[in-house]
Amino acid sequence: MRKQKPNPSTVRRNESQERELKKRYGISEDQYQRILELQNGVCAICERHQRYRRLSVDHSHKTGQVRGLLCNRCNRNLGRWFDSPTGLRKAAEYLETFESKLVQILG
Repeated sequence: MRKQKPNPSTVRRNESQERELKKRYGISEDQYQRILELQNGVCAICERHQRYRRLSVDHSHKTGQVRGLLCNRCNRNLGRWFDSPTGLRKAAEYLETFESKLVQILG
């Protein structure tokens, strides 16, 4: 049986993804795959599988250091908080306590 040739557009897309990983984040496709394996193929925050897209490479905008792989939703939400752990903690505290505070205020 003859080995089937890879689809040229798939090859170009893969090569483009590899160049982008190296250029933007300083990692290879192999390193991306190892991170993905360490995360069991899921987003590092919500632990969901990304169905139709690759997980995004999350990195520190201050240092450039890669932190992990995130789904598009989690990656965008982190960006909205400007990568601020303090802001995220305050938001979590708000979500965890708003009901009890509302009861105290409204009776």
